[in-house]
This record gives sequence, C-alpha cells and structure tokens, in this order.
Amino acid sequence: MLRKMLGAIFGNIRLKLWALLISVGVWFYANSQITEETTARASLNITAPPGYMLVYQSGNEARVTIAGPRSLLDRMRGDLAQNYIQLSYSLNDKEAAAGWATLRVGSEWLRPRIPEEEYVRISLREVSPAEVRVFTSPIGERTLPVTVRTSGAPPAGFRLADAPTCSPSQVKVRGPAIAVDAMKSVETSELVLYDVQESVHRLLSLQNEVPVTLDNGVRVPVAVTMNPSTVVASVQIVGEEERTQTFDNVPVRLLMPPGFPYATEFAQGEKTVSVMVRASPANLRKLRAESVKAYVDLEKLGQERIEPGGSAPYKEKVQVSLPEEVTYSMAVPRPERVTLLLKNPAK
Repeated sequence: MLRKMLGAIFGNIRLKLWALLISVGVWFYANSQITEETTARASLNITAPPGYMLVYQSGNEARVTIAGPRSLLDRMRGDLAQNYIQLSYSLNDKEAAAGWATLRVGSEWLRPRIPEEEYVRISLREVSPAEVRVFTSPIGERTLPVTVRTSGAPPAGFRLADAPTCSPSQVKVRGPAIAVDAMKSVETSELVLYDVQESVHRLLSLQNEVPVTLDNGVRVPVAVTMNPSTVVASVQIVGEEERTQTFDNVPVRLLMPPGFPYATEFAQGEKTVSVMVRASPANLRKLRAESVKAYVDLEKLGQERIEPGGSAPYKEKVQVSLPEEVTYSMAVPRPERVTLLLKNPAK
C-alpha cells in the first residue's frame, strides 16, 4: 500500500517538475503583461543649456498617472509613497534664446527611480498641470561696488565719522543677465549700529538674491553669485563735537531739610539764574527749559546760630540737576552763588 502511494507521488517526477516550472513561468509572464495604473507626485526639473540660466518656472511639482506591468508597479509603490518621480526636460538653445517657452509634459520626461531597462516599460497616462511655462536669460557678469547696509544709530553723544566702508569695495557678480544688468550695487547683510560706541570691523555676507519683474508682470527672486561672497565692513564711530547752550531764567529752588529753623528770602533779583550746558547736539536736543533744575541745599545752614529776632545773609552755591538720560560735560549756573537772608523770628 505504502509502495503504491510513494509511486503515485514520485512517479514521473521529472515530468511533474517540468509541469510545475512551466506553470510558474506562465503565471509570471501573464502577470507581467497585465497593465495597471497608479498616481504619484512628480518633481519638475527643467535645465537650461550652457550660457543660459532658468529664471522662472510656473511650477515645481505635478501629479502624474503612470501605467505599466503590475509586477513592476508593485515593486515601485513603496518608493512612490516616499519619493517623487522626476519629470526632467533640457531646454535647447532655440527655446532658451526665446526667453519665454511653454513646454508640454510628455512620457519622455519620466525619470522614475528604477533601472533604465525597466522604466522604458512605464508610460505616462496623465499629468497635471500638463504644461510648464519657463523663462530663461543669458548669463551675465559684472563688477559692482558694495554698499554696506546699516540699521539703527549710535547712542546719544556718538556719531558716524564717515560713511561705512568695506574691503574689498567691489565684487564680481554672475547670474542671469536680466538681474545682473539691473543691479547698480551689491548690498551687504545688515550691520546694526544700535548702541555702538566704538569703531567696528565686521565680516558681512552679501545679498545674493535680486528681485526682478518679468515682462508679464511676475516678480521673482533671482539668485546670483558673488566673488568673493563676503566683505569686511568698517564703521568709524566718534563722539559728537560738543556745543554750548544757555538756559535763562531758571528758578532757584531751596532744598530745605525737615525742621529747618529759619525763614529764608532771596536777595533782590537773585531768584533765578542762567544755566550753561555743554553737551553733544543729540543730548542738547533732549533738554527742555523746564527740565533744567537749579537749587540750593540748606542743610548746613540749619546749623548756623542766629539770635531770635535777628537775621543774617549767606552767599550760597547753586547746584544744577539735569535729566538722567542726558550726558553732558558741563552744567554751570550764572551766577554760581546767590544771596539768601536767613531770619530767626522773635519768640
């Protein structure tokens, strides 16, 4: 019985193996002939010929429907979910020289990430957008001066001694002629001068994007290259030349401590003084007449001995007070002293 079963299983084994191999081959062949479709994202990569640069492209991405053997698409699907299919096209000289070109996307643009002998079996069924509009420009090159771009200002009392300079003062610019020809200078990155009180030297990068308006009204940023790509900017900061301003008729106030024992009177015509202030123009602009204060401190006079019913004159120094935000080198009252009459009322 066992011998019969083994004979049934292993009898004509070679013929059975051939039949199995033929069946598997037919299955793979039939499966490879079944055409399926799938949708994926695709990047649009358009290049200009030598001597030209791409300035504008209406889109960088498309949605494509591709068709091909099921077995091949099954192997591609994992990559399609993570990576773009590339749609690539190289402009010819005639298309580039025309400036504007409208390109219709075709199957020959397909660049899937599979071996070349396999992607010839892939066809493009549908693409959105179906056309790409591009603008190209010849490459231009010029040597242009560099402008140091600054923001802010030194603090009060300091100023720029001269316009900022840089080394080198000129750089070579290369890029689309439509951008390079429109440039008059090259700007640096921003040099902030806020609160800078001394001369500085800074390494600054150069602005490598130029906004360009095309003839259809579209405004696009255009990249250019600089040689060199950085400069050393120098800014000379100095103290402003001081000036003198006089504030007249400043009232003299009496700084009287608590419990001061005497009554006080100013001598005739000595209730006000003139105050002469020397400071930078920026600091002088901060001053208003009402912000200039003059006073006499009476604390020491409280120790004087004046008989009841008596009085005594004192020539006292006038002090000046200005707002804290004002920096100055001199603030002098005229006259520097005023006469005060101290009286001790009779008991």
